Amino acid sequence: MITIRTLHRIFAIGLVALMAANQANSQTVSQLILPWQEPQQRDSAEVARIMGPIEQAEPSRDLNVLWVWGIDQFHDQWRDAHEYAWVMDRYCYDLLPHVPRLTITPVYYFPTQEQWAKADLVVFYLMPHHDGATGFDDGTEPEGDPRSIWDYDMIDAHQKRGGGLIFLHFAVYEGTGVELAKRIGLAWGYGDRTRNVRPTVSGSVVSMTVTPEGINSPILRRFPKNFDLHDELYWPLTGDATSITTLVTAEAAPRNRYPQDGPPKPEEMDSKKWPVMWTKEVGKGKVFATIAGHNFFAFNDPYFRIILLRAMAWTMNESFDPFKPLVNLHLER
Repeated sequence: MITIRTLHRIFAIGLVALMAANQANSQTVSQLILPWQEPQQRDSAEVARIMGPIEQAEPSRDLNVLWVWGIDQFHDQWRDAHEYAWVMDRYCYDLLPHVPRLTITPVYYFPTQEQWAKADLVVFYLMPHHDGATGFDDGTEPEGDPRSIWDYDMIDAHQKRGGGLIFLHFAVYEGTGVELAKRIGLAWGYGDRTRNVRPTVSGSVVSMTVTPEGINSPILRRFPKNFDLHDELYWPLTGDATSITTLVTAEAAPRNRYPQDGPPKPEEMDSKKWPVMWTKEVGKGKVFATIAGHNFFAFNDPYFRIILLRAMAWTMNESFDPFKPLVNLHLER
């Protein structure tokens, strides 16, 4: 018997297959711009130490999680980066179903009002087109999908009643960034069109620093103060930095230096503490956001996996314990 969930996956796999066909004759994104970036090797004993023992086998209640994704026409020729469809498929059908009492539902572009009303957590990992139009204002990205129009009243109602939000990597992009920043603390915008001021892209980040607040948070508990994570990050961000709790920072490398034949040299870094991961509480709702998550391999990285799964548990006021068995499950692309 074919269930609705099976039909959803068939639809998703069909889109993934089309993307794979488009990518077949293309170089990987790492070959195009970041050939030195690669998965980080983690010590299994250290991963186990950071996780801690499992003392609770299942969540305290039934949980309903939505995973919002979309097709990124700007990156669809670049394999291994901005893999929204692949990550959605693997997390929604192969990983998160292992958590007892948790229902995970993929959502294309934006949830319906009915879906928002039933959701405990909504995870965004996509290239947003909040107005249904182009993603960039300089004509470098094809027109978006009208289904991608965002209704901030729905987001506000979700946060008011205590619903959780997680925004990953390019999901923090929104117009000027002002409206999204009101909900999640910080956002990445297209800058000031009147003065032709553009945001910065720093694509060669290696070392992450956990802040004192991060060390004391349930999301980064027992993490080393510094750890490596190859990624492409976006700065500066729009929003009120005093309204968030910054968990992880990084220094920025020279702007838009592509292609890159190797990681940045220490003398190239700007010595500033740019936010990479943060939390915010709005009403009864909790938010976790990060500009990390550019590469597909990040979603298999035990460190990144721990952070993401802990954030999911934290935003829903649940224990991380039922998520721990998922940390070391490898997901093939």
